[in-house]
Amino acid sequence: MLEKIGSQNKKIISWKSWLQKYNFLPEYPDDPYAWITDVLALQAVDSGNYGVGSILIGTEGKIAAMGYNRMYSPYFRSDLHAEMVTVNHFEDENPQIDTLKGYTLYTSMESCPMCLIRLISAGINRIFHVSPDPIGGMADAIPLLPPLWQELSGPQLFTKARCSAELSNAATEIMLINAEELLEILRKRRM
Repeated sequence: MLEKIGSQNKKIISWKSWLQKYNFLPEYPDDPYAWITDVLALQAVDSGNYGVGSILIGTEGKIAAMGYNRMYSPYFRSDLHAEMVTVNHFEDENPQIDTLKGYTLYTSMESCPMCLIRLISAGINRIFHVSPDPIGGMADAIPLLPPLWQELSGPQLFTKARCSAELSNAATEIMLINAEELLEILRKRRM
């Protein structure tokens, strides 16, 4: 996966090297999944998007779909956050599957309001974020949702992944590589 990252950006090169050298820690059962979301997040930055990656794990424990943020490139699509890309891919490829009960989604950053509602609607049982998002994350705000969404989210678990602090920090730092410049583009679109 890392071979797809070809940027000359020093921060991207540094994080690519760090991820190549990372050793999984047995005391953190979600480390392998967190690492993959971090790699996907770095691919997102390398392609000119926010650095967020996501994977969907099937009932057999294998990756069923993956994706990364594609909001800005190859062209602007406001809905193509990492979780959306991953769930879209899975649903498009598996129209015969009518429930995601038993599936687990990992995302490098805590889900925003739009993605949270999508994940509730999809019915994925467990949603783990590698890094919390104190500005836009919604996992702890489910009690503030309208009653219907609270009810629908009842059987779901939204929580932090059981991963190392290093991988959590990497998710945050990767997301921040180009976040300010992309946010400025978004602000200009609104003027």
